[in-house]
Amino acid sequence: MGLAQRTLKGIFWSYASFIGGRLLTLISTAILARLLTPEDFGLVAFAIIIVTFIEAARGFGVNDALIYTSEDVDKAADTAFIINVVLGIAQFALAYALSPLLVNVFDDDRIVEIVRVISLVFVFNGFGQTHDALLQKELQFRKRFLPEIIGTVFKGISSIALAVAGFGVWSLVIGQLVGAATRTVAKWLVLRWWPRFRFYPQQARLLWNYGVQILLFEILSIALDQADQTLIGTMIGQVQLGYYSIGVRIPEMVIANFSLVLTRVLFPAYTKLKDNIAGLTNAFLATTKYTAFITVPAGFGMAAVAPELILVVYGPKWEESIILLQVLAFLGMVATLPWSAGDVLKALGRPDISTRLLMVEALYTFPMIYLFVAESRLAVMASLANLIALCITTVLRLYVTSRFLNINPLVFFKLFRSPFLSAGAMFAAVTLWRNALSGSPLVLILLTSIILGAIVYAALLWIMEKRDILSARDMLVSLMKNRKDEDDEDDEDSDLAASNDPVA
Repeated sequence: MGLAQRTLKGIFWSYASFIGGRLLTLISTAILARLLTPEDFGLVAFAIIIVTFIEAARGFGVNDALIYTSEDVDKAADTAFIINVVLGIAQFALAYALSPLLVNVFDDDRIVEIVRVISLVFVFNGFGQTHDALLQKELQFRKRFLPEIIGTVFKGISSIALAVAGFGVWSLVIGQLVGAATRTVAKWLVLRWWPRFRFYPQQARLLWNYGVQILLFEILSIALDQADQTLIGTMIGQVQLGYYSIGVRIPEMVIANFSLVLTRVLFPAYTKLKDNIAGLTNAFLATTKYTAFITVPAGFGMAAVAPELILVVYGPKWEESIILLQVLAFLGMVATLPWSAGDVLKALGRPDISTRLLMVEALYTFPMIYLFVAESRLAVMASLANLIALCITTVLRLYVTSRFLNINPLVFFKLFRSPFLSAGAMFAAVTLWRNALSGSPLVLILLTSIILGAIVYAALLWIMEKRDILSARDMLVSLMKNRKDEDDEDDEDSDLAASNDPVA
């Protein structure tokens, strides 16, 4: 199977695992939203923000370095495993020690114990990160599907059961731990790779030399990504953060996680093209265009039906999350447009460029969000400021990447023209339709709006991008044919093995 087909297959299975997992999370969240309060969700959301900041160290970039390396992979994997385990324990200890300081910035004493308990995820994740990196390295995303689903199912079931039993906010905390533990166990079972508990200093140095740039990038990236939530929690309070945590769930499931899937699949694929600039350029442009085909209509469509989505899925208690969902839908959409640019720079061995860009972006993102929040004391204004800053960031990242690939930056206008025009027309059509159905059952408005929006967008995109859509279809058909041939070969091998088995 060619690299393009392996990459497409990886994207399919990665997104299937994310969509499957996030759908299950959405279902469990919809149930929990009716059992718990905005204060409960806000409290756990703030704890997760703290954990996310500490998690930024995430193996000091050794997992990305392990994916990148092509020499002495076995030694590198053994070394990375020990680093991940030790760091997981160290991160737990750090969170445990620093948690009492949080009462100075968050007006709820429960935050201390919640952070201490929830930070056990560092230990569980430390034992599974190397397995995850090895699966990504070989583009074995089909095998990653099961652990993600299992972890999400156990997390949802345990959270709901504990919430029904009256555990309140602790149902969310314990659910996080159960999900992390089961996910790690499942990764060991599907990969069947057993570390030899050997540490190789030379390999550690090689991993560090590459990974340190990824580390700085991860820290800055997470800081920027969590900037609006952090300022909402510290300056406005846990109730507004609770509304934010609900408003962000659906855009995160559909749009943001698509970007994470691309990162996990495209970086390993791009590294195989690092010595072929022309091939890397074509792959980057194609990825950027097809990403826009999916995420742009998702952002516009989600913003259009936000009132019905929130009220139907979560209930009237969460009405204040509607406007947050609308802004966050556009924010998630804009964030996906330059997402694979960072993977291109990493594949070229220049992750330091992404780090420098983040330093520049921090200069205008943090002050802008702070000023918007300080003036308004509204969570939606924090997200709006983040959206404005992200628009600037998108232009900057695409321009810099185009310079490294020697392409005209104006090519991106051509790439994005069709999906934006089609999505804009879809937004207008859905808005008119919703107004015409005013007073009808919310479920009816939601379902018919989604169907109408999909038809309008697909028709307009077909008119403008028929050739590229047919090309994508041919690639999918080829992928499915190759998969069928592989399955037939596997069946033949199994039959042959059975015929040679004395027991058979």
